[in-house]
Amino acid sequence: MSAAAQLRERVGLEVEPWRYEVGAEKIREYASAVGETSPIYYDRDAARSQGFRDVVAPPMFVVVYCRWMSPVIEDPRFGIDYDRMLHGAQQFDWGAPVCAGDAITTSARLTDAFEKGKLTFYEITSSSRNQEEVEVVRGKWTMIVRGGE
Repeated sequence: MSAAAQLRERVGLEVEPWRYEVGAEKIREYASAVGETSPIYYDRDAARSQGFRDVVAPPMFVVVYCRWMSPVIEDPRFGIDYDRMLHGAQQFDWGAPVCAGDAITTSARLTDAFEKGKLTFYEITSSSRNQEEVEVVRGKWTMIVRGGE
């Protein structure tokens, strides 16, 4: 079987969903690290006064609970060579806000894989849902592996 055919066979692979319990202190640490100053990221009363259930996570906190797609990258079935991998792109469609106390479950699957010259592209889609099964974010991630398969 050709390398291209082997690559196409991987499309549709999914990883076991993973769960992340969101803590108020993690939100505060992340907000501080990225320079957020709004009190909704630090103070429960301020967040509640703005209609949130608790301290709210900045949108890009997604990188914490999605773990940069490491469950996909580390799964040998996908064939992604981490040593030669580049992060090509990411896109997010936001849903409900993530707040302290939420339990976020993320699922991910390989939706496309193809070669262009000496580069192999892996497109991964993810969906993260809170404990009420409400989607908080849908992601599309593109990983590029230099040097082909």
